[in-house]
Amino acid sequence: MNTILVTGATDGIGLATVTELARLGHEVVVHGRNEDKALHACDAIRAVVPGAKLQTAYADLSDLSAVARMAHELCARLPQLDVLINNAGVYKTEWEISPDGFEMTLAVNHLAHFLLTHLLLPLLKKSAAPRVVTVSSMVHASGRIVFDDMNGDRGYNAYHAYANSKLANALFANELARREPWLTSNSLHPGVIGTKLLHAAFSMPGEAAASGARTSVYLATSDEVAGVTGKYFDNCTEVAAAAQALDRQLVRRLWVWSEEALRDYLEANRSGSAGL
Repeated sequence: MNTILVTGATDGIGLATVTELARLGHEVVVHGRNEDKALHACDAIRAVVPGAKLQTAYADLSDLSAVARMAHELCARLPQLDVLINNAGVYKTEWEISPDGFEMTLAVNHLAHFLLTHLLLPLLKKSAAPRVVTVSSMVHASGRIVFDDMNGDRGYNAYHAYANSKLANALFANELARREPWLTSNSLHPGVIGTKLLHAAFSMPGEAAASGARTSVYLATSDEVAGVTGKYFDNCTEVAAAAQALDRQLVRRLWVWSEEALRDYLEANRSGSAGL
């Protein structure tokens, strides 16, 4: 039995993911935007999987201070973390700025997970075979990281902002694999799934959420991918990521930009400050 944290676990693909992980007998930490959402999701999971081993964690991922508080609370509470699934995502049809001053899609989809993963590394190191799974999307192939316009100030386009954030997810997963060889880090396309995000973004139907959870569950639990790292998956199969997701110069530049954007939180963590 592994202990697995899934972000954005209160509906859609995330809820389907934690439900299947619970069915497989794993202990799951169910993340929600707030405590009520997380507890409601636990009730829904237990209705399907009686006796499911569940814990909750909550933070609004648009608020980096809340992300940091949740990470520190988890490090204090959990004996170890075997798998982190960076699943949560938003699609913002209108330009919006986070409390920390970042475009909201970038803040939630990339920066929150960059910070959360970094702050949970000590907990992951306590696992014998830790894994980090990051949900990207096939639209990462349309992404373009423009460092002098990361907030989309020159003219916001919702699809471009989303595609850029999904490219950032794939780049992050690849660079994490290179920098932290003691864990495995992979990204994935979940499929075209009929979630709230899909309806908001594309006004089209999609497959059931359970289908969207399959590759995340596979990468989190399957012996077939033990030791596989720095790869991109679709339908439980390793496939080629877009060329820009493999660009070594781009990934290094994005990593440095992200560290600078999160400098205060990362430095506070290094100094052991609790004032986050």
